[in-house]
Amino acid sequence: MLRLLIGTGVLLMTIGFGAAGWQYWQSLPKSAPSEPVAAAAAASVPARQTWLISPTGGLVPQDEVKAYLAQERFVPGRRLRLERQANLSDLLAAGEKLPEPAFLEVLADIRAPKVAEGLCAVVQAAGAQDCAVNAARVVEGSVDQAEGTARFQLELVYRLKDEDELPDLAAHVLRSQVVSLEIEAGAEGSSSPEAALAVLLDQVAAACTADTVGEICRPMDLSLAWVPGNPVQARGRIAWLDPLPEGMFVAPPLDTVGGD
Repeated sequence: MLRLLIGTGVLLMTIGFGAAGWQYWQSLPKSAPSEPVAAAAAASVPARQTWLISPTGGLVPQDEVKAYLAQERFVPGRRLRLERQANLSDLLAAGEKLPEPAFLEVLADIRAPKVAEGLCAVVQAAGAQDCAVNAARVVEGSVDQAEGTARFQLELVYRLKDEDELPDLAAHVLRSQVVSLEIEAGAEGSSSPEAALAVLLDQVAAACTADTVGEICRPMDLSLAWVPGNPVQARGRIAWLDPLPEGMFVAPPLDTVGGD
């Protein structure tokens, strides 16, 4: 009987938090276009080259090509991965109380998307055309009952304002560089994940203006880890186009594997 009561309690808690989570997702603005609208938008996008050349003369992997070129849609290779700590009380709706300890991780996992609120605004303020939360989960076993906190893993995807006219891609190579930084605890930018992300994006933008960086520099993969009172670890990868090295001649591929 005791097992039956516990099992029933878990089921009721999951249904309750699941309903609240569904209401949260339903309250988000609907940014995905309908199929006819998406088809019309795709038809209006001019055909573009779907392959790029690496500095060694080979073909750049298609995931990276899409991350650099396909700004008309979200792609897996152009993303922000963020791990952060958050207070469980911040996940509650008005008038709601935290559940029993056994159900805290269930609550945290269902409400995890709420932890990502505000991050897309920072990405768009830095120049992105659009941004969306692709995944949000609680880190298993990270709930601290005494502190009332948990750690969360978030993934955002974004696309850039595609305003630059690309040069002849067959006459250029795609180069990339990693920008890493550590923000000391208490330093400017360490007060919140949003502040740390803004610092990272500023550093990435500054790296794109370096003398050694060529044409059409774009941010690609970004990552950040934020825990109150600890140094912030962050990195970003940028990519740009350079002219073909002297003496290099590349024939376009007959069939690009994994192309659009």
